[in-house]
Amino acid sequence: MKKSIATLCLLCLALPAAAGRLLPDGLVMGKLADVDDAGIEFVRADRTLLQRLSALIAIEPQHFALSAGLRVFDEHNRFLLSGQLNALKGRTIGVTFDQQGNINRIWILGGDEIETRRQRQAQIQP
Repeated sequence: MKKSIATLCLLCLALPAAAGRLLPDGLVMGKLADVDDAGIEFVRADRTLLQRLSALIAIEPQHFALSAGLRVFDEHNRFLLSGQLNALKGRTIGVTFDQQGNINRIWILGGDEIETRRQRQAQIQP
């Protein structure tokens, strides 16, 4: 009896780990193009038609500063150091911004997460 209760408790503790990670709704998807001391060059992937047309008139910023409390998460939701961003050039990432327009969170996205985000964008946009 004690073994079955202990097994049940362990299974309940393992469920959140098997459920995957939760990404914020305000996540902006794009590619990590370049990294330097001042920040990163981030090319957005989920721009609307209006944003694309406005980029023809006014240059859209692609270089963003990193906030002091930056957190970087890999595909398995482990923390990475900001010095490891150079190895991630060309990868698809998701970012969130703080009130000053600096990037405060970076998620390295896996293939299934990228596809889920694209499907969600397709449902939102007509």
